[in-house]
Amino acid sequence: MYYQFVQQMHHSLGQLDHCLLSAETYAASRGFDVNNLFMARLAPDMLPLAVQIRIACDGAKSLGAQLAGQTPPRHEDNEQNFTDLHARIQKVRDYLASLPESAFEQVQSDKVIPVPYPPGKGLPADEYLVMRQIPNVYFHICAAYMILRSNGVPLGKADYLGSLPFLDI
Repeated sequence: MYYQFVQQMHHSLGQLDHCLLSAETYAASRGFDVNNLFMARLAPDMLPLAVQIRIACDGAKSLGAQLAGQTPPRHEDNEQNFTDLHARIQKVRDYLASLPESAFEQVQSDKVIPVPYPPGKGLPADEYLVMRQIPNVYFHICAAYMILRSNGVPLGKADYLGSLPFLDI
């Protein structure tokens, strides 16, 4: 589970941070304050960029903590600008990097992980990981990517995926 989750989330949150940096470069080149994008959204009933990033970060740290048998660190939802969003992403990446692989060795696939919604329900660890939490984190990372892209930030698939450890075959 360590590789399936911690390594993936660490990498993906790094790419999310890269997308924010791209937005800052784009805003500077166009002469506007990047923080204008802070509350941008794709549709009126969708959560804004800042909240998409908060949820992606919270999902990653919460599952990492649950699977490692820890209490997740608490982060206040008080970001006001892109600098604060970078800091939140970095705090979560640092937390994930601090989780030892050995903490995940005791996790049995049938361990029930409680879910926040619906209350009083849970899923076996494997299903929680693969069917709920990873897709949920990726949903919010993708939403953030799409919000930036829809506002003109020149992002492509390589910005989302990042560098991959290709091998010669």
